[in-house]
Amino acid sequence: SEDYEERLLTLETKLKDRTDRIISAQEEITRTNTMHSLWMRAGLEATHQAKIDVYDQILSINPNDTEALTYKADEVLEMGEPHWALNLCNKALLIDEAYPYAYYQRACANSTLNHIDAAFDDLKNAIELSSTYIDEAKNDRSLEVLRSTERFDELLASITN
Repeated sequence: SEDYEERLLTLETKLKDRTDRIISAQEEITRTNTMHSLWMRAGLEATHQAKIDVYDQILSINPNDTEALTYKADEVLEMGEPHWALNLCNKALLIDEAYPYAYYQRACANSTLNHIDAAFDDLKNAIELSSTYIDEAKNDRSLEVLRSTERFDELLASITN
């Protein structure tokens, strides 16, 4: 009878552990589905504020989501809030210092604020991490101040060579 109780206790412990893992996995699936739905919704929202509200919901679930911080920075920059955008990009880069879009958005914010040297440094980092930002930089109105300088052409030439 003692042997039976011991085996039953072991079985109960294993069963509880497995149940806890299943519940944890279900919670993670629910969290992932929620995040996916929020990202889809952000893409469908028509106004900057509506998108910001969705990014805030994402950040309430995962405060360290560098992508949400950076996309929020893009939206607030579009609303004419370069200081706020700069702050969001700085937060994103503290979490992931190799996220190119955060450097790109920070370059846009710095350019808007006429922090030319900082903007060039950030743009260089963004392009070095992902060459896709070369074409974007050529057309982004936030980088207009940079494009009007010889340094912009030199930067692009140095990266593409």
